Amino acid sequence: MILVTGATGFIGRHLVRRLCSAGHTVRCLLRPGSPGLEWLHSQPVEIVAGHLVEAGAVAAACQGVRRIIHLAAPIHEGRDAVMARVDSDGMALLIAGARAAGIERVLMVSPLGTGSSSTLPFLQSRGRAEEMLRSSGVPFVILQSSLVFGLGDRLISGTIRLLQRMGLVLIPGTGKTMLQPIWVGDVVSCLLRSLDGEEVLDRTIPIGGPQHLTYEEIVDQVARMLNIPRVKVYLSRGAAAWASRLLEGVGLNPFLGYRHLEMLEVGTVTALDAVRRSFGFQPMPLIEGVAYHLAPRREMEAPWLPSGAERGSRDRHQG
Repeated sequence: MILVTGATGFIGRHLVRRLCSAGHTVRCLLRPGSPGLEWLHSQPVEIVAGHLVEAGAVAAACQGVRRIIHLAAPIHEGRDAVMARVDSDGMALLIAGARAAGIERVLMVSPLGTGSSSTLPFLQSRGRAEEMLRSSGVPFVILQSSLVFGLGDRLISGTIRLLQRMGLVLIPGTGKTMLQPIWVGDVVSCLLRSLDGEEVLDRTIPIGGPQHLTYEEIVDQVARMLNIPRVKVYLSRGAAAWASRLLEGVGLNPFLGYRHLEMLEVGTVTALDAVRRSFGFQPMPLIEGVAYHLAPRREMEAPWLPSGAERGSRDRHQG
């Protein structure tokens, strides 16, 4: 059995579908009343109700589990102290539960740039949680990912909606921050290969897509695919946070929240062949992933789309 935290988040939904399709038995730890609970009840999974900082719930969720995939992150929490407590206390309880249950491996996903020495509170908080896991003695795999995009994400989907409705592109800061967008299906493939692979055990592995692009280049590529005249609006982080709250009410917000805007200020890039070297396949380029956003509705409703690992469209052994 595999325990997943953050199962109703963007990556979590794609992961749960793939795990179930592959025949894994899945348990999810989920807050009562969490957004996405109805969707999760439609999946063939076991649900344990509880918060990541509730010792009893975490201990119960860990019983009988062989692997943990920890995706839950307090990205919507605006208070630094509360965010740090959720990250640290949640990780401490997961480690205790893993030890008590004899769990064989804990997987975790964080943003590239995560580290306890970061000047950004979210990346610093996640960095401390990572350090706790690394020093725990529990076998682990930590994936540090660049910007993740795909069906159901906020950034690309929100950009498409905003362009189609208003012809606007919102760019926080200068838009020159370097990113390495990686398709969500390829992140999930990396996680699946980390469940048992010995070569990745007890490693912190950076992952990113096959292109280094600025934030402005990313939204420009999306706009060109839509062939819509656009107006670029450059915003400070504070102004972008205000605009995101305004756009949230009409379903056009392209940002997850203030923590998302923090991360867009950090250059999150790694080697272009990072995924190939660690996991043996070539990830999908941005333009191919964005094409799925524009696919016929019947295709977009498919439970999941094949990643580079499954498509077999590139020789995973070259390079």
